[in-house]
Amino acid sequence: MVDKDFSSDRYSAILGNLRDNNYLTQEDIDILMKDSLEQSSIVLTSISLEKAEIVRRAILENNNRKKFK
Repeated sequence: MVDKDFSSDRYSAILGNLRDNNYLTQEDIDILMKDSLEQSSIVLTSISLEKAEIVRRAILENNNRKKFK
């Protein structure tokens, strides 16, 4: 999903990488960022279940990469 050597502490960077790899649109990112700022947490209910699962997996993958760096 995210690039092989990618990791970041920023949610927006993870979403941007998913957009660059054609998993999300800019509209998806705008919705997710707005929701996260309003709720002060990651909210995946405003996008499709398929895209929400992609974001969830990318976040988990990113967190695992950061642990083993």
